[in-house]
Amino acid sequence: MTIVVLGGDGYLGWPLALSLALRRPLARVVIVDNLVRRRQVAAAGGNSITPIAAPEERLAAYRRFSGADNLEFEALDVATPALAEMIARRRPRLIYHLAQQASAPFSMTNVDQAVYTLVNNEVGNMRLLWAIRELVPDAHLVKLGSFGEYAQCGLEIPEGYFLPMHAGGRADRRVPFPREADDIYHVSKINDTNYSALACRQWGLRITDVMQCTAFGASTRATEGAPELHTRLDYDGVFGTVVNRFAAQLCVGAPMTVYGTGHQRTGLMGLDDAITSLVGLADRPAARGEHRVINNVTERDLSVNEIAAALAGMAPRHGLTATICRAHDPRGEAAVIEKPTHSIRADHVEAHVTPTPFVEALDRLLAVITRYRERIDRGVFPPQIVWRPDDAQGPLAAE
Repeated sequence: MTIVVLGGDGYLGWPLALSLALRRPLARVVIVDNLVRRRQVAAAGGNSITPIAAPEERLAAYRRFSGADNLEFEALDVATPALAEMIARRRPRLIYHLAQQASAPFSMTNVDQAVYTLVNNEVGNMRLLWAIRELVPDAHLVKLGSFGEYAQCGLEIPEGYFLPMHAGGRADRRVPFPREADDIYHVSKINDTNYSALACRQWGLRITDVMQCTAFGASTRATEGAPELHTRLDYDGVFGTVVNRFAAQLCVGAPMTVYGTGHQRTGLMGLDDAITSLVGLADRPAARGEHRVINNVTERDLSVNEIAAALAGMAPRHGLTATICRAHDPRGEAAVIEKPTHSIRADHVEAHVTPTPFVEALDRLLAVITRYRERIDRGVFPPQIVWRPDDAQGPLAAE
């Protein structure tokens, strides 16, 4: 069996490929990546807190660590015809698609970054769907979507599909839950989901679409095997996400910067739990013609203020002192209330993943970051991107 992991050099992609290879020693796991994320982070002035090895060094470390030789790397751009050529050669039975430009701020920087996001995400996804249709129509595609695709409107958020009611009537079939986004990256993911659903209906493909919430953490059980097996850990204002950025600020004595009210709410999932869930999908393929949607989330509803408070509570046990400051919100997000307004279905995760307690996951994250805190550049924390042309305050103005 051949398993292809598109985007297998990334934050989620590398530990996923590593875990698949360890769990399935008789399978050939092929990492496909053009390493663009490394170049983009460097261009933004950032770096990974954890030192990350080159692909060949990672593979050599895997061979030493596992005694196996079933993990490979292939350099390739998914938005080019080379993708179909690779599928034709490899004939995979299972494909994980994580080769997205996944930064909302990056997609809102300028027209070139916006166009790059559209081409990489939508053209790459379209080429993949056609390649599967024409070359490996029975393969199972696990595609990484984003929980940010959903319209948050005070209703329970189902796993993809629901039965709506309107004007006293009820729909006669399940339809997609409404999607809405305020940045170009998430709009591209909405379009990818629509194309994938079409491919299932019209071509009979089998696709599991993973609405991934914000993942956090620095390691998994597999990546802790050797220093060369580290996954990347970004913390800058373009590619860093909220928990990892707060933890980096905390570890170097900088204030955890909360933008706006801090009442913005999000779902979270520890990195190890996210990988466990994704790996488990290898044993549970979607049926032919099924567009299966799962919500990959364990911490269902936390505000940014609550995340900062949780990290502040963990600080003393790591010899750290926590401070919190507030700044203007560069995203211009709408005013949000303090209390949850919706619930989130996560049937797949509840059935197949034993969640790591939130404080335990934070403890593991801080333990890794404190080990490498000399690699943190405090100058890359502030956001540099103005999302709206009428934002007179500018992204760095303090409240």
